[in-house]
Amino acid sequence: MKINFNTLEYTDQGLFNEADYMFEGNVDTGWQILRKGQRHLILGEGYRLMKTRMCGICSTDLARRFLPFPLPQVIGHEVIAEDPESMEKSVVEINDTPYSRGDKIQDVFCRSGLHTHSPGRMVLGIDRLPGGFGPYILAPKNAVVPIQDLSEYSGVLIESFAAAFHAITVSPPGRGDSVAVLGPRRLGALLIAGLKAYRRLSGADFKIYALAKYKNILRLCSSLGSDHEIDLANVNEKSITDRFDIVYDTTGTESGFELALKLAKREVHLKSTSGRKVCGFNNLTPFVVDEFSLLPFSPENIDFIWAGEKRENRKIYAAMGVGKIEIHGRDVNRIHAREALKRLESFEFANRLPRFDLAVASSVEEIDSIIRPVKSKEISLLRPRGAVLFLGEHKENPLLHFISKGGRLRSSRCGDFRTALKTLKENPDISEMISRYLISHVFPAKEIENAFQIAATKEAFKVVVRHF
Repeated sequence: MKINFNTLEYTDQGLFNEADYMFEGNVDTGWQILRKGQRHLILGEGYRLMKTRMCGICSTDLARRFLPFPLPQVIGHEVIAEDPESMEKSVVEINDTPYSRGDKIQDVFCRSGLHTHSPGRMVLGIDRLPGGFGPYILAPKNAVVPIQDLSEYSGVLIESFAAAFHAITVSPPGRGDSVAVLGPRRLGALLIAGLKAYRRLSGADFKIYALAKYKNILRLCSSLGSDHEIDLANVNEKSITDRFDIVYDTTGTESGFELALKLAKREVHLKSTSGRKVCGFNNLTPFVVDEFSLLPFSPENIDFIWAGEKRENRKIYAAMGVGKIEIHGRDVNRIHAREALKRLESFEFANRLPRFDLAVASSVEEIDSIIRPVKSKEISLLRPRGAVLFLGEHKENPLLHFISKGGRLRSSRCGDFRTALKTLKENPDISEMISRYLISHVFPAKEIENAFQIAATKEAFKVVVRHF
């Protein structure tokens, strides 16, 4: 099979330029991708050719040139696509991994239930794999999820809704809680809708607050399911300090994150970051990418695992500043970060996930080194979805001060599309609401530059480009 097309690709200048592409191959033998007549990417078996119908623009797209992935690229990952033969419409999960391709040999991350964290993964429209602002994509076959009778305009929001709903299941509200969504624009508004669905499905009675500076956003949140709206431009900050059991921070700013730490009594869930330094930390963005948690050191937290996991924290890394600690029945490694990185490649970590199960740190610098011990490598000392326990002086650092008081910082990344799709089908009113209230602009694909300009304004909520 061979398909030729011309499309717009995104550059490191934040601009779009035209380029000719060719996809040649099939799902059983693999694919060759040519760009401007030159070999661009070789893919193995397990990819389906799909024709793009719609693709949403999100904050990741708008900040694409700041991310550490090669450009130029055909970007876009919030995709509705159809099979060219059957015309069946589907959403496409964004992670390209051995699991999503259905490879016969699965890596240790996939075998450990961490397929979205597979180190060799590509990401649709973000890292190498051409995305949905082009007329065709090559999708890992197990990442293609039919939307059946769901509206395309709801389906194009599945990627964002899945990420929002994932945050809720990672940091679930309980009966009697007050929870706040801070900065509820695109992702935050979907968190409001997701919280409404979760409250209905779980039966837990909690209150949903929307916190924003703009009245139009607060009106949107009210329509999507918030119980109370707080105008941050006209409220005394002290009146809402320590008021909420959980704060979901979707602002992507340092000031927003610091505000979340002030407002939360129990937990902050960090959902959006800017890639920049926050609260003295250089690595809070990879903290979110790896879905880490930062917790106070305690006997209870030594056994921290995600809900649904079946494992033990056997191998523990302790940074040198922590001092000597002994944890009965655990293998505690108190060594320098670079030495710990070498140890991950040793026989000691053979036949198991090549990461420590838990880490203990005493400072900002040590936590940063655990997350990324070498700046040039996207490798952590800690397993994805693991926890760093803080044991040290907070030294007036806002985040460490919050943790020292018993607070928890959780994070999450991609959600499960099938769970999101099931949730929207079981809640048709919420499905209809998110498409009606959130999609503010629709552009033909040839006008992607105009679409990007509009998406970057405060007036826009969700901007979608279409290929039909």
